[in-house]
Parts: sequence; C-alpha cells; structure tokens
Amino acid sequence: MKKSTRNKWLAALAVVGLLGFGAGVWVLLNPASFVVQPWRAQQSVTSARFVFGPYPVQADMDRLKDEGVTTIISLLNPKVPYEAVLLEEEKKRAAELGIEVHNFPMGSILGQRFGEDYERNSRAAAETAINTPGTVYIHCYLGLHRAANVRDYLEKHGTVDTRQFDGSVKHDRTPRQLANERARRLFRQQEYDAALRELHSVQPLDYSAHVAEGWVHLRQANNELARNSFRAASQMPGARSDASSGLGFALLRLDDTDGAHAAFSQALELSPDDHDAMQGMAQVFYRQDKPEQARVLLERLHAAAPDNAEVAELLERARAEKQAAAGAAL
Repeated sequence: MKKSTRNKWLAALAVVGLLGFGAGVWVLLNPASFVVQPWRAQQSVTSARFVFGPYPVQADMDRLKDEGVTTIISLLNPKVPYEAVLLEEEKKRAAELGIEVHNFPMGSILGQRFGEDYERNSRAAAETAINTPGTVYIHCYLGLHRAANVRDYLEKHGTVDTRQFDGSVKHDRTPRQLANERARRLFRQQEYDAALRELHSVQPLDYSAHVAEGWVHLRQANNELARNSFRAASQMPGARSDASSGLGFALLRLDDTDGAHAAFSQALELSPDDHDAMQGMAQVFYRQDKPEQARVLLERLHAAAPDNAEVAELLERARAEKQAAAGAAL
C-alpha cells in the first residue's frame, strides 16, 4: 500500500474514532436521551417522604419542585468525568429552584461497586435523608444500583417508607397537585386570572398553591395580595426559600426595604445559592445605598448565571459606580 493511501486510511480511522468518542460522551452527558432512556429506572409512585430515581434532567427538576422536594441527595461520583459535569449542572439547576443538594459519591460501573467509600457514603446518604426535613430525592445515574443500596439501608435500619420516581409518567396525582400544575401552565401562558381560578378550584390551598398565587398577584401588580400570599406560605411548616424570596420582592414593590431585607436574608439562610434571593438582596443593597455589597452579590450571581441579562446590567452599573468612586477619591 502506498504511503499516501495508508495515511488517508489512518486519517479516516482517526476521524471515525473521534466521532465515536464524541457520540459516546454525548450519550453519557444526556441521561434522558433515547439511547439511555430504556435503562433508566421506571417505577411506580406512592406517597412518602423519600423519593428515588435517576439523574434529574431539567424537566425532572421542575416536577420535583412541583412535588415539594426540598433536598436532593446525589450519589454521582465527581471523580468520573461525565458524572462531575452532570453534578455541576444539577447543582446549578437546583440552586435556581431553591433546592439544596448533598453529594455522597458512590462508585459503580455496570452495577459493580468500586471505591472504599461505597458503603460508608451509602450509610451517610441514608442518615442525611432521615435527618433532613421535607421531601428528599435520592438518585444515582440511572436510579438503579447505587440508589437501591441507599433505599435498602433506609428500609432495613429505619421505620421509613420510600417511593420511587420515574421522571416521566404521573401517577396518583391528587386534585390539589393537578390544580397546581394546571395553574402553573396557565401562568407560563400569561393567563393570570385563569391561573387564579384554577388555584382556588380546590381548597384549602397548600404551600405550592400559596407561592404560585403570590407570583400571579405580583405579575398583576397586586403587591399587597402578593405579600399576603407569600407570607402565608412562609409561615407554613417546611417553608422553603421560594416563599421568603417572593415575599422579599413583594415588599420591595411596597417600598418596605427593611422587610425585604429580612425576607431575602431568610431565603438565603434556607438556600444560600437561591438566585432569586441573591438578586433581590442586591436590589435591597442598592436601595440602602450599599453598592459595594450589591456588587459582591452580583459578581457571585453572574458567575453562576452569566446569561442573566438583568444581572449583567446591574453588575455593569455597579462596576461603573465603583470606578467612578475610585476616580473621585483620586
């Protein structure tokens, strides 16, 4: 074979190899793709505080939020490159929704355990779930072996009930949950009056309904009603950062800067990476003539969400004010 022909074959093989490698990486980084989907956990749903399933993609995250999940326990291993990428994406999505993430790495390939910390982290994950208030979602990559190990520990060592989550099919939805979901869909379509009617079609309102009602009122500029809705949610057992964050925005609209500061502080105490609360607190600092504290928050938020145009605009203004102040001092 001529040298030039051999080189062409080698180049072609290299291209094929790179394409194959790229396809493999794409599959691993898209656990809900048509390739991986048949292997993901597909179980039934019952009522309980501990939920098990596969890695939550964006659609799963939204549903987990709707179901009242406040904490995620991820069993992904950041020493595995693709799981490290997925874990970081998960943390960002969870922070945007006000959900806390705990990571207990467990190594597993095709169901085979590896690593010295497998059993220790399995126990730690189960014990953290028991000691964490609210609904907890526990997952590995496919929702099979590692998650099952934690589930077994919970069922053997605690008087707890568990359920599993398939991430795609809705089961046993209560009338209240269905009304909340329909209202959220109407809210996204900007049909605010219809969303309110849907929320009030089932009584009493639960936590999620009060929060949704607050955002509808806020969009309609009914700021006092928004304040009342968010305050009602924030005073309920197991209240999360989204209620306090919404309350902060309503109080800002009502020019209650001190009240907004307290509300956003509460939201950040519950969820330090809550992006809405961070942005709201930055606005409070501006109102309180504390541009440097606002800039610090905006820098942190911009690093986590560089595509947020409003944050980028506020940050640019904060940096300009800092430069102007430095120039005036000189």
